[in-house]
Amino acid sequence: MIAKVKRYDGSSKSSIMISGMFLYVLIFPLLLATFFSLIGGDVKKFIFNLIAYVILFSGVKIAKKGFLNEKKYNSSKLALAPKHRYKLLGSLILGIGSFFASYFCVGNSLLSTIMLSLSTTVGFIFYYGLDPTKDKGDGMLSGVTKDAIKVIEEVKEKLKKLEEINYTLYNENIKDNLNIIIEDIEDLVTKVEDNPQLLSKVRKFFKVYLKRVVNITNEFSKMGKQDESIERNYEWMLKELKNTITEQKELLEKKDLVGLDIQIEALSKQLKEEGV
Repeated sequence: MIAKVKRYDGSSKSSIMISGMFLYVLIFPLLLATFFSLIGGDVKKFIFNLIAYVILFSGVKIAKKGFLNEKKYNSSKLALAPKHRYKLLGSLILGIGSFFASYFCVGNSLLSTIMLSLSTTVGFIFYYGLDPTKDKGDGMLSGVTKDAIKVIEEVKEKLKKLEEINYTLYNENIKDNLNIIIEDIEDLVTKVEDNPQLLSKVRKFFKVYLKRVVNITNEFSKMGKQDESIERNYEWMLKELKNTITEQKELLEKKDLVGLDIQIEALSKQLKEEGV
């Protein structure tokens, strides 16, 4: 069977890089100027170019944090507005860097330098926009909704980790099963996003079992070619986990998870005995 595994390839990070590609193009000539001034032995020019480059590069890095926060915000049905306005801060720092580079490095007039600096900041804002400022949800977000947002963010980070680990596994059957589980949990997350009141019914699964499954899967992956008994136990745990998720999705009410709990503990103990 060909595993339908979603390789987690850091697409969010790569898309952020693409979003900010123009910013790197903006500062690349200054990097070259810094290098050539160093080679040419012009110390003063080298220092000015280096300072300008550091300011501009800092602006790009800060702006990228804003892009990442915005991507997370846009990809969620429920989301709190980012606490820090990194895109705005990045645009201002880029404006300052442009001013420094134009006035001290190139020697432009003060008026043209001010115009360039303002153009840089305003152009950034028009092209990339500003940071989200409103919480995403129906009206004012309740305490339950804000709690759900926090838990969902943690779950998405755990799913990201599972996807990364899953790509490293060699057993195609396990990869298939784990991929199905990841997709099922994503469906469960969607249900909670649609109705945050359901969080109380899946909180234990999200906060306890998913975390332990990630930890055990991580330990399991480090063993390379696993012992057959451990592999069987891990597959059994995945099967139980899949059944549990199905129950949670269909009924969204508390289930007796004792069997799954025992299996997780047994597998964790066995892995430790193997020296993982």
